[in-house]
Formats: sequence, C-alpha cells, structure tokens
Amino acid sequence: MAAERAVRAVLTMTVPPQAAAEFEREWAAVAEWVQGQAGCLRQTLSRVAGEEETTYVITSDWTDRGTYHHFETSSRQDGATAGLRGLRTSVHMEVLEIIDHRGDS
Repeated sequence: MAAERAVRAVLTMTVPPQAAAEFEREWAAVAEWVQGQAGCLRQTLSRVAGEEETTYVITSDWTDRGTYHHFETSSRQDGATAGLRGLRTSVHMEVLEIIDHRGDS
C-alpha cells in the first residue's frame, strides 16, 4: 500500500476593502494557533487587492488528508476561525494532493 500523500488546503475568501487590515490581523492570530496543530506543515496568506473587494488565498500544507480532515472538522477549529468567517463575503475551498514540492520545506 502506498504512503498517504501530503495535502494542501486552498481557501479563497473575499472581504470588503475596509476589513482587509482586520482580516490580516485575525489571520495572523489564527495561523499562530494552527501552526501548533498536529500535522500542520506550513501556511501562507496571499492577496489580490481590488477596489470592490479584497481576495485572500490561504494555503496550508498538512502531512495527510486524514490529519487535515480531523483538524477541519473539529469544534476547536470552528471556534478559532469564527473571526475570519465574520469578515468574509464569499469563500471557496479545495484540498489538493501534493505530488511534488521543490524549494524551501
């Protein structure tokens, strides 16, 4: 049986421009907590700033799909990310299997 691959969760959220700074502060606080969760390898926050809305892309890499699923469905995760959910106007999520990774770990 092949080893389970690492996964990358890609979460795209839009927020009103006036909420962008608050969103970034909230993400930093949440990311600090998430980094300490079992199986979390790394996280990144990126953005595209627009006049009507700001789009953020959050990526997080996890050791495997099962570990990520356990985190994603936990009540602690739900509580920790409530502030981010309150600021967004839309959201889309995908979980991708990582085939290869080059560069920094």
